[in-house]
This record gives sequence, C-alpha cells and structure tokens, in this order.
Amino acid sequence: MKDTPPGYTVGIAEITEPTSFLTLAPALSSLWQTLRTLPLGWTQFEAYRYFFGPGATGRTEEFLARDGRLRLSFALLGRTRLISVLPTVDGPIQLVPAPLRLVDSPEVTLLRLNGTGGRPDLDGPPHRRSA
Repeated sequence: MKDTPPGYTVGIAEITEPTSFLTLAPALSSLWQTLRTLPLGWTQFEAYRYFFGPGATGRTEEFLARDGRLRLSFALLGRTRLISVLPTVDGPIQLVPAPLRLVDSPEVTLLRLNGTGGRPDLDGPPHRRSA
C-alpha cells in the first residue's frame, strides 16, 4: 500500500544493535529507555528527552518530514556516538517498546560494570555524569 508508513529504525552506533519498529512512538520509547541508562551529562539528557522522551513523537515526525532522518551525537567513554532515527525498516521488527539490544563489545561491558547499561529503575533520576 502506498500510504503505509515505511517503519523506523533506531540505534546508537557502537552501543546498540539497529532495531526496527512499525511506528515511531515505540521506536522513540525504546531509544529513550536505552539512553536513560547511559551516563549522560545533564545537558545531553535534557536534549535527548526533548527528542525521545514523553510527547516527542510529533516533534520527531516534523523533523523527519523536513530532514528525512534524525542523527544526533554525544560523548561517551571518550568518543563521539551517533544516535540515528531513520524512516526505514532494516532487519527484524520489534513490536513493543523495550530497551534496545546492547552490542557485545568491551566498551559496553565497561558500561555494565560501572553500573549503567541495565538499570531496572527507568523511572528514577538518570545518571548525571559524563564519561
């Protein structure tokens, strides 16, 4: 069908696997759940809450309609990381919002050992430190 949305693929380069969703709301929710577990500084946290937190679907849809994709960067573990929201389906579709699958890498293991990357308390305050 011509009017069927293409779906959305989201991910954090070198931190999560790219994950696809049929609609934007669960894609953003999953991305937000994952970002909340990372040791973001206050400014980064607030910026990403604007794009991916509560009420962000309309803002992000407008951004995607205008620019075709959303790519944001942040510093983590001494390197710049790229967050992507693309209007496409790349791989299997996840049907419900859930934290994105973390990649198996030494850097992600370090995040987990430092007590991030898997907090069960996603409604509590985020980590407020930059790494």
